[in-house]
Amino acid sequence: MGALAVDAMIERTAVPILELGRGWMADPGTASRSSELGLEPPFGFWVNGRAGVLGDVHPDVAAAAIGFMAPQLVGELWTGRPAGLSPLQATTAYAEAAAAWGRETLAAIEDEALVRLTELSDRVTGAALPSCGVLFAGWRGLPKPADPAGAATVALNVLRELRGGAHLSAVHAVGLGPHGAIIAADDPVRGGEAGAQRFGWVDPHPAPDVARRAEAERLTTVICRPAYEALVGHERAEFVELVSRARSAMDDR
Repeated sequence: MGALAVDAMIERTAVPILELGRGWMADPGTASRSSELGLEPPFGFWVNGRAGVLGDVHPDVAAAAIGFMAPQLVGELWTGRPAGLSPLQATTAYAEAAAAWGRETLAAIEDEALVRLTELSDRVTGAALPSCGVLFAGWRGLPKPADPAGAATVALNVLRELRGGAHLSAVHAVGLGPHGAIIAADDPVRGGEAGAQRFGWVDPHPAPDVARRAEAERLTTVICRPAYEALVGHERAEFVELVSRARSAMDDR
């Protein structure tokens, strides 16, 4: 049997990587840390933690990088960050929250497998151009935790930001934009009008365009493809297996 096709590898790991990110971002431990830092729930940590890699930029710059949240809401959360908390400190704390969740969630996976997952993830992200996404480029430059579970969780988040940046470009390319992409998304939490409103978008909402949404997903994979081509032969199936094991560990907690 031949090696797994690169697009198949991307498509089989895209949702698990997204869900792993959601796992630690929505975790009570992350919310508790957000409260300690004085960041407004539910998105204060999400905005400042993700975009803090940009430094102390204008709110519009943070909104441009995040993309899928309405600029007005990003601006409110960005400027509402406590005066004593720098953007980079917020990101460092966010990465630490990810690592803490990973140490608990991935505890049943042997260290060797987690080290390998980080190695393969880093191979992909190291092959990607910075222009794939500004948050991706920033998170790629962060130091990783020393422990295997923490490092793997942060490495997977860099992959999540890689696809997120690619997807932002794709939804603009097909004429949906972020608002239209959320409306057309088949996601009970983050899709449709309820999801759009949760992310700060207001009426009038565009009509759902499922066909364009599907085309945006296809283009997202196209944008990510050159980076994932860094994995060859048996590494592709190995990567899928390791990501699947990490995702399954969430359900076993």
